[in-house]
Amino acid sequence: TQAVAGLTLGADPIVTAVSVVSAIENCPIAALIIRKEAKGHGTQAYIEGTTLEVGAKVVVLEDVVTTGKSAMLAVERLRAVGYQVNQVIALVDRQQGGAAFYQSQGLDFRAVFSIEEISNAYLKM
Repeated sequence: TQAVAGLTLGADPIVTAVSVVSAIENCPIAALIIRKEAKGHGTQAYIEGTTLEVGAKVVVLEDVVTTGKSAMLAVERLRAVGYQVNQVIALVDRQQGGAAFYQSQGLDFRAVFSIEEISNAYLKM
């Protein structure tokens, strides 16, 4: 993986944290932030961050996945400039169709936690 990316604003701290830790571990991974709308001035770009070579492998990060549509916008924007995106990783899967949606799009999906795991842990408190 050459970069991690995510749709602003929810994924910004996750993408940044992964990039910073990768640099500390001497295995740098670029951070890309994907805008929902192009900037109205300057470059008018959807993607902010280091420009990578066409074909670069990018993993999309997300805070919470519900239907999967938000992160899919990031996937589409990244693919439109020639990057390879085959995986989405989320902190939480709300288990409302996102995993099935990503599978239907040929994307590997992983979540650190499911909403069920979080609910069960809460109930045990």
